[in-house]
Amino acid sequence: MPRIETIKASEAPAPPKKMSKATQEILDAINRLQKEEVLRLQPDPGKSIRGLKTSVGRIASSNDLKIESWTDPAGDYLYARKAQ
Repeated sequence: MPRIETIKASEAPAPPKKMSKATQEILDAINRLQKEEVLRLQPDPGKSIRGLKTSVGRIASSNDLKIESWTDPAGDYLYARKAQ
């Protein structure tokens, strides 16, 4: 049996941070997608498409969402939709 005790809030470590604003925006955008809609995302300057694709995939999977993602031939944009 674990040892259980009540302590003051000031004695406990800080709770983990909530989702970042960017993560929340991407999650909200995925959740709002309709059947025939696709997100088009462009990475921030200096960031890669690959990193963006990884981030979007992690956000989706950690929230039990299945998505399909791909890039355009020029590699400027990432496209994502809910898996059919």
